[in-house]
Amino acid sequence: MKLLFDFETTQFDFDLINHVKKLRKIKGFTKDDLSIKMGVAKSFVGNVESYTQRHKYSTRHITLLAKAFGYKNIGELLDFPTPQYDRIRVTVEQTYNEAGTKVLKSEVVKIEVI
Repeated sequence: MKLLFDFETTQFDFDLINHVKKLRKIKGFTKDDLSIKMGVAKSFVGNVESYTQRHKYSTRHITLLAKAFGYKNIGELLDFPTPQYDRIRVTVEQTYNEAGTKVLKSEVVKIEVI
């Protein structure tokens, strides 16, 4: 079963989440590993990376992320392009298991400027 849903966010938040996700995979950290390295709840990073949750990284989390990845300054963590837009609407397609109880795949299918 596949479902589409939209959510609104800032492009900065969306880009930061995707950037951290990429760094996490490069370092070989699971979501739980990164949460523990940051000193937050074990489920925190998983909640932030989930398109169905409203969790975001705050300015406090940026410092914790930089330390968890071993950066000496925050600028190294934020080494990704400056977002072009302020607010965006993201459409995500989620594929569920047959029972409809577990998300097997989430894919961004459209991003619109608002």
